[in-house]
Amino acid sequence: MEEVEVKSLKPPRAWGPIIALAIVFLVILSILAFTLVSSVGVSEVAIIVDPLLGTVSGTVIGPRYFFKMPWQYVVKVRYSVESLDMWTDYVTGQRGEWPAITALTKDGLEVHVDITVRWRIDPTKIVNLYLNYPDLRWEEKALAPLLRETVRNTVANYMAIETIEKRAEISRIISEQFIEAIKSEKSLAGAIVIEGIDLRNIELPEDFKRAVEQKLAEEQMKLAAQYKRERILIEANATATAKILEALGEAKAKIIVANSTAQALEMIGQVINASDIMNTYITYTLLKDIVAGGGNVYIVVVSGEGGAATVVPVPMRG
Repeated sequence: MEEVEVKSLKPPRAWGPIIALAIVFLVILSILAFTLVSSVGVSEVAIIVDPLLGTVSGTVIGPRYFFKMPWQYVVKVRYSVESLDMWTDYVTGQRGEWPAITALTKDGLEVHVDITVRWRIDPTKIVNLYLNYPDLRWEEKALAPLLRETVRNTVANYMAIETIEKRAEISRIISEQFIEAIKSEKSLAGAIVIEGIDLRNIELPEDFKRAVEQKLAEEQMKLAAQYKRERILIEANATATAKILEALGEAKAKIIVANSTAQALEMIGQVINASDIMNTYITYTLLKDIVAGGGNVYIVVVSGEGGAATVVPVPMRG
């Protein structure tokens, strides 16, 4: 048999540089694609910074993909609602993001204020905020100090006891003044939007709270004593009124009896003359019993010794 020589096909040496260039091109293209395309998520705003020109070229509000120059970089900031918590639990030692605010009342009493602020960033005004706080620490450097100052200035206008009685008013004033302070702060330029402020608690010293509780207890006892005194007076007045009505009834009855007696005597006088009355013997007790007896009553009048008898009817009044 004849031997057949098999020759392997090899690419020409000129193809090696071409393949290498292709690989380099693909790598460069991948890098460019990676650096040219960026994305921003939900509730995020992207700030595009150009270090070559030293400017902030623009913003992109997510969610979306966008293009940028390879030398530009992106700073992403969330604009969803955030919470600024300032509170301290002195029993457990726990605290919020920030401790409670220490303030002095109008009468010099030290109180601790627990408060929560809900806020967010206006993405359309994020550039100015970023230029003033490129480290993104505007909560620490602006919001928290302004809130402390507002709370302390407000509490200083109230007596310690008023922080209990006027809690709603104090909360409203803090909200109004804090929002105004945010708007007037040039470094923020209206980029911070306050969604709500909750005045959670104003912690008073224990000895002051005990004094207030004692005072309230004394006032309750005073009110109870006053109520009891008024009740006794009402009952006494009712008893006195009943006795007065009873006395008036008795007096009216006596007046009726007296009128009946007077009328009877008057009628007797119409029957007999004056000289006969002097000789007539009628006792007061008998006349009183007769008049008080009721019904049809007649009095027999005898004039003089062995004189004629006269019958006089006595009208009765009910």
